[in-house]
Amino acid sequence: MKYLLFILLSLFSLVATAQGNAPATHPVQGATASTSAEPYDYSEDLDLAKAVRADSAAASDCGPVQGHVVYVDNQGVRHEMNFIRLGNACQHG
Repeated sequence: MKYLLFILLSLFSLVATAQGNAPATHPVQGATASTSAEPYDYSEDLDLAKAVRADSAAASDCGPVQGHVVYVDNQGVRHEMNFIRLGNACQHG
């Protein structure tokens, strides 16, 4: 049981490290970010009650792509957020 827990925690830290060490010089396609939008970090917890609009650039190659979402939280406050996702041409298998 301890070995399984150790392996799972190691994999989790490896994934978290890989997400945090994305190269800053790698070009992000479709970078038409709104100036009022907040950047999203995957370590954040979102208070999302309703998604108003979500869109992202359609990438024809594998790599990071800029996305944008507008949502309302549980207090009724509207937020805009930018995020980065994987392009459509990547093999997810």
